[in-house]
Amino acid sequence: MNGLALLPVMALALVLASCGKKNPPAAGLPQPGVATRTDDLPADPEEKFKVTYVRSAQAFSRNDLENALKFLEIAEQSKPGQANTANLRGAIYTRKRDWPKAQAAFEEALRIQPDLPMAQFNLGEVLFLNNQYAESRQRFQNFLNSQPNNDLGLYKIFLCDLLGGQKAKAESFLESVRPSASSPLFYFSKAAEAFAGGNKTEAMRFVESAYRIYPPDANATFADSLVEKGFLSGEQTGKIQEEGDRPKASDLGNMLPEVKKDEKPSGLLPAKP
Repeated sequence: MNGLALLPVMALALVLASCGKKNPPAAGLPQPGVATRTDDLPADPEEKFKVTYVRSAQAFSRNDLENALKFLEIAEQSKPGQANTANLRGAIYTRKRDWPKAQAAFEEALRIQPDLPMAQFNLGEVLFLNNQYAESRQRFQNFLNSQPNNDLGLYKIFLCDLLGGQKAKAESFLESVRPSASSPLFYFSKAAEAFAGGNKTEAMRFVESAYRIYPPDANATFADSLVEKGFLSGEQTGKIQEEGDRPKASDLGNMLPEVKKDEKPSGLLPAKP
């Protein structure tokens, strides 16, 4: 990352790409106090790269996609051939739902840095959103090879198997997954199975259980895939449960009897930008 503390921004490909998240500010309307000017940039190419990369990521986080692309172009001119700039470009085009450009950008990032985990995840997400489940699964597996305990990666592979007709693999995963105090993987996996089987009532029961137990942001990263596939709507997830009604963390051991109260998190959920 060349010293830039922006990994949490890059780690949110799915969140940034999906339509099921909280509504961002309208595109093209920068927040007050956020820099969008280009006449104050450093002359030194390295410093210019750092400043414009940060501004691009900031613009992206507020859904100001045109300024995100503008600053990213300057960053790429200042320091060509960076995997993270290609990855950010792919995330921007994913948000714009320009799939060919998004896929090309993530593939470029992986040509530059084949071991960049989030580029693998992001490319898998683009393929997933376009129903290319076998190819998507391989990308998520590549991501999981470097993040073996990432529950979101496990969930994505399960969804690829479930929606891609790999019934035996999907059933095997469901037999192995258990409730955890650290993530809603179990509940959303069961919900996805029920949705895919046409049992919306049972599916919503699992979704509602997850929203009663886990923080909204943790649930959102799993619910987004169900929103993208048309099983859920963003409005539904917003109405299921108010945050104030969630139980305290100290109560989880009683609500999830299979989980020890001192259990350590089993997965690494993406951080917020």
